[in-house]
Parts: sequence; C-alpha cells; structure tokens
Amino acid sequence: MTEPRASALPDELLEDCLQGVHRLVAQGKAATPEALASFARSSVADVERALTELRTRGLVAPEDHDRIVLTATGQQQAIGILRRHRLSERLLTDVLGLPWDRVHEEAMRLEHALTPEAEARLATLLQHPDTCPHGGPIPDSEGGTLRATTPVPTRRLDHVPAGTRVRITQVAEEEDTLLRYLASLGLLPQAYLTVEEVAPFGGPLLVRLGGARYALGREIAAKILVGDA
Repeated sequence: MTEPRASALPDELLEDCLQGVHRLVAQGKAATPEALASFARSSVADVERALTELRTRGLVAPEDHDRIVLTATGQQQAIGILRRHRLSERLLTDVLGLPWDRVHEEAMRLEHALTPEAEARLATLLQHPDTCPHGGPIPDSEGGTLRATTPVPTRRLDHVPAGTRVRITQVAEEEDTLLRYLASLGLLPQAYLTVEEVAPFGGPLLVRLGGARYALGREIAAKILVGDA
C-alpha cells in the first residue's frame, strides 16, 4: 500500500523559521529546533521538516555540528520578514492602539500577508519609524537600518556595573508576561535608570527609575538592552 504523501509545509512556517534563526543568532543564542519551535508556535517535528526544505532552497546552510546558519540569501530574506514584522507591530500600536505586550503575536500573522506595495505604503504611513515598539531596529528595504543618527552601542543590563546610569534601548524578547511586567514598572525603551547595586553570586540588580527602586533578577535584566545615558 502506498504511503500518503506528506502535505506541503505552509510558507508561514518557513518564514517564521527564517526569522527565528536570525533573531536567535542576533541575541547570541543557539538556533536549535526546540528554540525555533517555541518562536514559531509549532512542533519540533514540523520545524525540522521546515529546516530540511529551507536547506533544499539554499536558505539554510548544510548541517555543521548541529549549528543552524542562514546562507546570505536566507539572511536577506529573514531581514525582509523582520522588517514586515516590526512595521506591523508599529501599525498595531501607533494606529490601532494595541498594547505593546499584544502586538508581537498579532504581527506574527500580519507580516505574512503584506505585499511589497503594502509594505512600502505602510512604511510611508508610519513615517518610516526607526524601531518597533520594543526598541528593535527596523531594517529598511535594502537590509540596512533606518536610524537617523549613529547607533548607540548597546549591552545587556545584567552586564552593567553598579553606579552606572543608562538608557533602555530595547527589550530583546517579546514575551507578553515580561512586557506587561516591565511596563508596570515603567521600564520602557528610552527610559533612563541607574544601576545602584549588583548583588554577588548571580543575585539581583537594584535599579532606580525616577524616585522608585526595583530589584531585577539577572534573567530579566539579561533581556533588557541599554546604551549610555
């Protein structure tokens, strides 16, 4: 008896995997099938099938010691998907008024529907924003960034020594519970804060924002990118 032929993978999953690899590598993390499955809200088995297809298309490099690496063409396509995603997030916050903790999931769906013409018109409507609501830089249509000035070097908040004043530039992970928590504290992009104490042995950071002080665990602080104040 002939086995039924497996159904074709949706383009949305392939694009999510490309974007996921790009994001994970940019964050200094390993792009594993498990991490990609979490990002794409899919199963590990489907992600592994998607990676096989992406290798066939020349968008993911052949396996090399379990590392998942995009080819130059794959990287270019991933940047284009990321641009549509972050423009979609801006549309959802700036025009439709959705809170910043909800727009990532909505944009994961909307990004796949934007045609090049719609993308260009959306960028014009939004007046070519530099960043998404979470501070992530929006690539331009050429694969660069839209920063009007020289980008400020960034580092993770958990790497900042005590006594340093910094400005939040980006929340690197768009988890809804994390975003709601940070918003409740006022720890948003462009906010200024001072690291007052760094507990030893991996303990929390005591930070001051205006007249308030908060203890942030290292895991949360690692997801906040900051630049010099």
